[in-house]
Amino acid sequence: MEVTHELVTPKKAEAWLNSNTINRTLRPGVVERYAADMKSNRWTNCNAAIAFYDDGNLADGQHRLYAIIESGCSIKFTIHRGLSCEDGLNIDTGLGRSLIDNARISGIEPGITTALVAVCRGIADGEHASNTSRLGRCGYSNSERIAIVQQHRDAGRWVISHGPRGRNVRIGPVMSAVGRAWYVEKDHARLQRFCSIMTNGIYDGDGESAAAALRAYITSKQSLHTSSLWRETFLKAQNCIHYFMREQPLSSVRSVKDEIYPLKKGKK
Repeated sequence: MEVTHELVTPKKAEAWLNSNTINRTLRPGVVERYAADMKSNRWTNCNAAIAFYDDGNLADGQHRLYAIIESGCSIKFTIHRGLSCEDGLNIDTGLGRSLIDNARISGIEPGITTALVAVCRGIADGEHASNTSRLGRCGYSNSERIAIVQQHRDAGRWVISHGPRGRNVRIGPVMSAVGRAWYVEKDHARLQRFCSIMTNGIYDGDGESAAAALRAYITSKQSLHTSSLWRETFLKAQNCIHYFMREQPLSSVRSVKDEIYPLKKGKK
């Protein structure tokens, strides 16, 4: 097998792809994530080579080559040539690493958890968190998800520690709404009280009724997994938090058109 290190330009990537006759089905979302990292200089050195079979067909690297074309960037890669068709049987069959694995091993975010990623993503994306990213495409690259965690780490950790607990109330739209409120409301002790009422349902008077109303609304729903219900609950939760923080009575959860706690510029 011949091994070289080459600068792969968009023109070279296009030529290699045009001469390729076999490969797995292209996943555009993967190409978009790779291209976004390349354009923003987040793409890091990759130990996985661009590989070719001995008949000239591409063995590994289709999505990276398409990303080079889409991004317009030139990226250095190790190039392997001369693999037999039988060698392709075990390409990419090793145990994959998750974002959590790579963040901890690299030392970039040693304390990262799946829960922290999810909460920070909800805070960042808000009403879009159950559908596409705020960038208008499905999913984020690892670098983008790390950047979101770094941006919202303090809010995310507070929500994980003090947010509502219980299978029916510790849900994405509510946790995300609490995270948004954390940035605006200065009385975090009262915000924690809101979360406590969401957990146990015990409240003291009309000034705390907004938390109980939201809890009753959420626990009455069979599912909040559809995009429209996720967004509706996210907005309603913000409204309930706003009423609660001002000790204003609220006996039933109201529909809301706009966010009470939108992220300020620079927080996204």
